[in-house]
Amino acid sequence: MSVTLSHQSALDVIRMLRCEGVSMHDMDVVPLAAPSPWVGKRLVMRNFNDDVWHWMKPSESRPLHISVPDEQVRVRSKGIVSHVANDDMPAGSVLWLDERSSVVCPELLFLQMADVFSVPALVMLGLELCGHFSRQAEEPLMGDVIDGLPAATTVKRLEKYLSDFKGTRGLKKARVALQYVCDHAASAPEAALATMFGLPPVEGGYGLGPVLLNERVELDDAGSWVRIKNRYPDLMFAFAPVGLNYDGFKHFDIADLMAAVDVFSRLEGEEQGKARDELKTKLVAVRAKVLDDNMRDRQLAAQGRIVFSVTKEDLADITHLDELARQVLSCANKVFGTDVEEHLEMLDDTSLIRERGELLSALAPHAGFGASSYGKL
Repeated sequence: MSVTLSHQSALDVIRMLRCEGVSMHDMDVVPLAAPSPWVGKRLVMRNFNDDVWHWMKPSESRPLHISVPDEQVRVRSKGIVSHVANDDMPAGSVLWLDERSSVVCPELLFLQMADVFSVPALVMLGLELCGHFSRQAEEPLMGDVIDGLPAATTVKRLEKYLSDFKGTRGLKKARVALQYVCDHAASAPEAALATMFGLPPVEGGYGLGPVLLNERVELDDAGSWVRIKNRYPDLMFAFAPVGLNYDGFKHFDIADLMAAVDVFSRLEGEEQGKARDELKTKLVAVRAKVLDDNMRDRQLAAQGRIVFSVTKEDLADITHLDELARQVLSCANKVFGTDVEEHLEMLDDTSLIRERGELLSALAPHAGFGASSYGKL
């Protein structure tokens, strides 16, 4: 083994692997590598050519971060940053990549990035690692987000890992951020909502946590004609049986439907007939989704859970999201008798609105959820 990737470089690699569908739980555990060159006497940037290196290449503008066992084996080369590992690093902290490289595990990565990220950014990273989506390594801020992936870790695994450390840099911040991380985020919008509503006002959030993401709700009175027996609301609050479902721009495939309309309008004869059939198929799919959403909300209401729909537009303007928060609190108070006076006072505090707006803009910029600046917070 030649190098163990850590910090930002480990984050790049873990994102690459996850976007390819790799389960981090299936990777082999190896010891921390003492860095050694595979060409020449010193490890330098020219060693990392395409023939032997399959990960991000080091550069002075984007250096390669590696963990080393002790000070004596630090790599002193442009484009490579060495971090001396903690002597009490828990077992299983390093995972095998190939014959020349290994990478820190997701739990150690979370701890390492606590020394780089702010608390909100670290919460978002935790939700990503414990969720089923990943940003892309090449364009983490402006690139697309891949959904439907295996989770890299869980909150329990993170808690256990952090508890095994007696003291190291970033540990206190990591423990603070972990309080607002939960499992099962299915998308970046869900993670942004969980962060905004879970974080306390001092961090720019609403302080309405803890929250649960995609909790299974059994439909015990669904009726014999309804085949769906469970629903999974995107986000549920703990202070009352009230929650949120994110209905984004792609929720009803409107863009795909518009494209089918455009094709139909430009064709003639037999080709137009085929395009008409395709358009009908798209319309049926959109209608089916509308009906399913309505049925979902009715079924959840029948189970005593009131779930509000959230749109992309709500996340594009803090005044819209503030209004949603007021509606959630009003429902909790009027329907379930929850005392929400303290939270309403927070919403009325004009000194906090700007901070919430800045956090929302960083987590969910108007360009879409493929573009996020949360890593810079």
